[in-house]
Amino acid sequence: MLPPDLARLGDDLFTAARRSADRRARRRRVAVAALTGALAFAALTPAHLGPALRVPATLADEGFAAPGCDHPRGARFTMAACEGPMVLRRPEAQH
Repeated sequence: MLPPDLARLGDDLFTAARRSADRRARRRRVAVAALTGALAFAALTPAHLGPALRVPATLADEGFAAPGCDHPRGARFTMAACEGPMVLRRPEAQH
């Protein structure tokens, strides 16, 4: 048996070590959760949508049709890309 003073000191040291280990584990869990959240946010956030085909300004000013917009052999269809720029909008919220 240890004297009561040494037993109390041992208990206090054990409690302090346990508290310190718990704090480190909590910080580690918070860091892992924050990193996971940041990665998920970066992966799921949509990127800027730019035009798929960029026509140089000199060709657009001359009135030339974009490649693939002519009507070969008398075809009577019109491609959506040849009608003008596509405008993408988010749907409006309905109340």
